[in-house]
Amino acid sequence: MKKMMMFVAALCVVSVAGALYASAAKVSAAASTPEYSLTVNGRVVEVKRAEQMPYEQKGTVMVPLRAAAEALGYKVSWIAEEKAVKVDESIQSALVKEGSTEAKFTGKLKIINLTQNVQLPAAVQSKKGVMYVPVTFFEPFFNEIIVKEGNVSISAQSATIH
Repeated sequence: MKKMMMFVAALCVVSVAGALYASAAKVSAAASTPEYSLTVNGRVVEVKRAEQMPYEQKGTVMVPLRAAAEALGYKVSWIAEEKAVKVDESIQSALVKEGSTEAKFTGKLKIINLTQNVQLPAAVQSKKGVMYVPVTFFEPFFNEIIVKEGNVSISAQSATIH
């Protein structure tokens, strides 16, 4: 009987220790993946689902393309023939495809040609119907990008003459 009680007690200790270890591993994994909020032109972008939030992948912060672009006032459209997303802004547009590390920008500002292929630091990804791009995708649109303390901030650069 004593052996049975010792066995049951040992089994309980092992079970509790295993559960605590698994719980600690989940907390550690969550702590190593920072969560980000998205701010565009000083306003926090509210998303419908938590999985639409910016995230970090191998050192690159990825943002939801449509949410960020539309908050900047850009038009976003799906180009079925090319299986690509087109982002239009007043002076230029960009075309990106899932899995690609290149964005194709086209446009012109008076005599300045804005047409260029831009290498992205990570591939464009689609998760649960949401396309994500590296936050640096928005720099050629003349935006300032700041990633600091769990916040991704994208702001249109402006200049004034006094």
